[in-house]
Amino acid sequence: MRNRKRVLKGFHYWECDSFGDYLHNMSAEGWHFVEWKLGLIFERGESRDYYYDVEAFPKGSEMDTRPEPDTEEYAEYCEAAGWKFIDSKQRFCVFRREQEDALPIVTQEERLQNIKKAGWRKWVSDSIGMLFITILIWLEFLTINFERWIFFDLMLFLILAVTVGSITKILECFVMILEGHKKKAEIAAGNIPYYGGKFQAAARFFRNYMWVFVITIASVIACIQKYYYLAVIVLVFVSIIFFITAVIAVRRPSRADNWIFQIGGALGLLMVIIPVIVFIAITAGDQQINNLSMQEIPLLQSDYKEITGKIDLTDEGHFQGVLGSMSYFLVRYDETTNSVGDSSDSLWYYVYESSHSWILNKIWKQHLEKTDGARDCTQEWRAEAAVCSGSRGSIYTVLYQEKLLYLYSNDPLDEEQIDIIRMKLKLGEIM
Repeated sequence: MRNRKRVLKGFHYWECDSFGDYLHNMSAEGWHFVEWKLGLIFERGESRDYYYDVEAFPKGSEMDTRPEPDTEEYAEYCEAAGWKFIDSKQRFCVFRREQEDALPIVTQEERLQNIKKAGWRKWVSDSIGMLFITILIWLEFLTINFERWIFFDLMLFLILAVTVGSITKILECFVMILEGHKKKAEIAAGNIPYYGGKFQAAARFFRNYMWVFVITIASVIACIQKYYYLAVIVLVFVSIIFFITAVIAVRRPSRADNWIFQIGGALGLLMVIIPVIVFIAITAGDQQINNLSMQEIPLLQSDYKEITGKIDLTDEGHFQGVLGSMSYFLVRYDETTNSVGDSSDSLWYYVYESSHSWILNKIWKQHLEKTDGARDCTQEWRAEAAVCSGSRGSIYTVLYQEKLLYLYSNDPLDEEQIDIIRMKLKLGEIM
């Protein structure tokens, strides 16, 4: 029969009474809380009707994994008043009542202030980074990377996840404000407020398991879309974070040592992740012609004009998502003539496809912002809208009902060449 057991359970500072009741119920079952060490550690004993008081210690820190000198001094004061100090972690201090006539550790007003202070400090430490990252991701999504991320389901899911996470943090802020006013009113009315309840328990469950859900779904999406290396990165990243967290929870370093340990762990994590990302960036670089067959390229220069030489470089990219797709191709011919010398002819084009007009319209506007001195060429392309620009070669931005073409050609295109391109890329109605 086991004499010790570990329970992976956490509480928020606004759940101090729920935490104390949980420890009381465990003691009634013969399991008595003794310490934190990678969860709550309980020892088997006789069933006792122990009463616990869980307090938020104002001089504590989120970096505390064990009692610090200030905490121990505080514990001595409480023990003199009839409360046995059990253990502390972060700003939590757990006491067990040893005397029936033990006085309250703090007044109700002081307790509310301590809980509010601890709750707000934890909210700031948990929320500022997430809110900052969410703002940065949305700015990049709506500006630089919209045309790629909008067709990349994994990225869309991560954007949704951090947005939901930030919204929950903002809601948590308002809930803490309302809870603070409510508890203050209860104290003013002469009542003893209870810190906990089903709402706080549900919120805690969501906070604790939201990222487990997010990481699981993100890994599944990455595997479905055959981005296996992304799933591997996530797995490695999460494994390292879990290992560092577990080591800290078991060793329980001092506050100062914890800072050193976590900074070192973060640097070590970067040393692992950055080489992996660099390796992926290198191996996922330009694809040579040996890796792309002619059948895989929907449009070549030779399809619509006479060209000499041979293809010496190709590249392609593709995103397929629930909102549409983006395909990119680059084809470069190496031409050699006696009169001109060495030269090359390049063609690159993006084909965006979506049934959502607002997506294509936004991409259209983004490309128009890059063009200078554009002229209208809607009639030649038989499109809803089309412009041509470019000083070196010609850049065409062409909008259809469910497709958008962004194309560069070394030479301007005539109407016959445009009709061939439209047919090859299946743009609009082919006459």
